[in-house]
Amino acid sequence: MKKIGLLLCFIFITICAVAQNGPRERIKALKIAYITEKLDLSSKEAQLFWPIYNAHEETIGKLRRKERKLIKSIKEANHNNNLSDKIAGDYINSFLEIEDQKSQARKKLIPDLKKVLPNNKILKLIEAQASFHKRMLAKIKERRKKQH
Repeated sequence: MKKIGLLLCFIFITICAVAQNGPRERIKALKIAYITEKLDLSSKEAQLFWPIYNAHEETIGKLRRKERKLIKSIKEANHNNNLSDKIAGDYINSFLEIEDQKSQARKKLIPDLKKVLPNNKILKLIEAQASFHKRMLAKIKERRKKQH
């Protein structure tokens, strides 16, 4: 009964977030609800899991923003033909550094989660993340087809 109440609470929060926020927040809320449902977390597990997961997502989000900013700089430099070989090498090194930081953050997530969740739920998380991503891409493709 507690699990049903917890799930209903997350669904309610998700619906409220979807109604009040922009597309990114809606996707985040849908992802939270999806992961909550797929992991079937106890209330204690949820209390321990979400702070770890949210911190990880925040770190990855910052790195993605940094990567997008770098790629924008690369495009501008390429467009203006201002790209010496040394500057190109600096861009490559910056890109690789961001990729390494993302990889390190992902590698840190699993040991952190092992402290609060059993291995089977961590595997369910990996599967849920991939499944959610696949569903979102399918919805985007579907919307693009309808627009054309």
